[in-house]
Amino acid sequence: MAAGLALLSPVVASAAEGNVASVHVDVSGSVVTLTVTCVASGVPAEAHYFARSGDRALGGGFLAPKGNKLSIMFKGVQPGDYRAEIHCDTADKDFAGVTRLFVVPKPAQPGKPAQSTQPTKPTQPAAKPTQTAPQVGVKPQGAPQTGGGPADDESTATPLLAGGAVALVGAAGAGAWVLRRRAARR
Repeated sequence: MAAGLALLSPVVASAAEGNVASVHVDVSGSVVTLTVTCVASGVPAEAHYFARSGDRALGGGFLAPKGNKLSIMFKGVQPGDYRAEIHCDTADKDFAGVTRLFVVPKPAQPGKPAQSTQPTKPTQPAAKPTQTAPQVGVKPQGAPQTGGGPADDESTATPLLAGGAVALVGAAGAGAWVLRRRAARR
């Protein structure tokens, strides 16, 4: 069990990374900055960079203290794919270094936008949607007539119509009677 706890300790886990606790690679144009934190403080650290598949170092040197971290800056790095190898405590040759991959992008050409991983917005305004003729020539006004309610109750319509018909027949009959009496008097 003690051996298992020893394997989980941060020092042993970092030792597997070559005594390097953390590495940050910053690429700005043709300048590459490596910022390193070693497991042990006050130890020398060294870094080199290579073409990703190459064996010849293209640049390197000892890292300079920068606060509690160490850093090195490579200037004039050409666009391409690279790998950096970092070693803390260079006197202890039993530990392998840490490798980090990085890319230096091609610079933007004059008159062309810089390469971006974000989607670009269209440069032309969006076309206005074409208007189609409305489905209805004249739109109705007011509230929709849905029916229902006491005003539309048809139970009173039949008696009213029947009463109106009787009154009309009665008026016609009375009118005819008046005309007959007048004709008889003459």
